[in-house]
Amino acid sequence: MNISALLKNYLRYLALEKNLSKQTIKSYEADLMPLCELTEITIDNIDTFLSERAKAFDYKPSSLARHLSSLRGFLNYLEERGELDFSPENLFAAPRLEKYLPHCLSIDEVMQIFENILPNDKFGARDIALLELLYSMGLRISEAVSLKLEHVQLDKGWITPVGKGNKQRLVPLSGKAKENLERWIKEWRQQLKPKIDTVILNFHGKKLSRVGAWKIIQNRTAFLEKSSISPHSFRHSFATHCLAGGMDLRILQELLGHANLATTQIYTHLDNDYLKAEHHRFHPRERLKH
Repeated sequence: MNISALLKNYLRYLALEKNLSKQTIKSYEADLMPLCELTEITIDNIDTFLSERAKAFDYKPSSLARHLSSLRGFLNYLEERGELDFSPENLFAAPRLEKYLPHCLSIDEVMQIFENILPNDKFGARDIALLELLYSMGLRISEAVSLKLEHVQLDKGWITPVGKGNKQRLVPLSGKAKENLERWIKEWRQQLKPKIDTVILNFHGKKLSRVGAWKIIQNRTAFLEKSSISPHSFRHSFATHCLAGGMDLRILQELLGHANLATTQIYTHLDNDYLKAEHHRFHPRERLKH
């Protein structure tokens, strides 16, 4: 199977028969080009492809939804031309987005992670502060590691992270999150001899990298024995727990910094899955089955 040739034909089909714009076709091409690395298109290979795309895009629901949509169109095209030995309808019959998203931590798991980190040294205090930014305020990892001291207003109870498109937003800071950030900034941060004004620092007092943040998360969550936990898992859990608690979708959109409500709406069906899982885990009649 020459996947490169099939993809070229598909892109030509989108241009000539579907009359899509050049920009739209370029987007499809960018989404589907990694498929050319496969030797053949099988359900197992598609599964691997989507899992790798999830990692590449830091498990962002909007990016994964777009890839699923692009892939669905391409596979339908191939099926119509007799190039597949399976039906894309079977592959996409059930909602699959959640399979490729980061693990959604339960509230109990989040509490365990925080409780397992002792705040009585500079690295413990730093790691708790990082987790507060990711989970309590739902920041993207890029926003968390780039957050500057001037963006934290402890007295007013706000942080103002800079998101996509260089846009700032207001995120409330209160309760335990405020307490832990204040402890880190006022009591421990100076011990790393800061060479930069970002809130979160690495061992050398410089800006913590995304790779460094991943290592911290992996280290601090290793006891849960779940390989899929990433920095985005905490933002993902923040959104899911907020919705489960009854937060209005538009408020969540503002907190997450989504330009489009449709991006936030992806979490609504995931929220239903989360509620089902929690029900099965805690309802007495469900627990008797296990």
